[in-house]
Amino acid sequence: MDILNRLSTQISALATGEQWIVSAQDLMISRTDFQSLSVYLSRESQGGSFSVSSTEQRANPTLTVIKH
Repeated sequence: MDILNRLSTQISALATGEQWIVSAQDLMISRTDFQSLSVYLSRESQGGSFSVSSTEQRANPTLTVIKH
């Protein structure tokens, strides 16, 4: 849960229109955990305060979070 709190804090701190790129490597979590996190953030983004897009790279998948 600490990761979720850290991500929520980071997203809240973004200015409108600012984007943040985060990877599994940045968070020091497995690809499987990162995929689960991606699903969670995608569902949370349906609230409209931010959007999420993912890049599936074999070595280092990333998520781009854009604050609205």
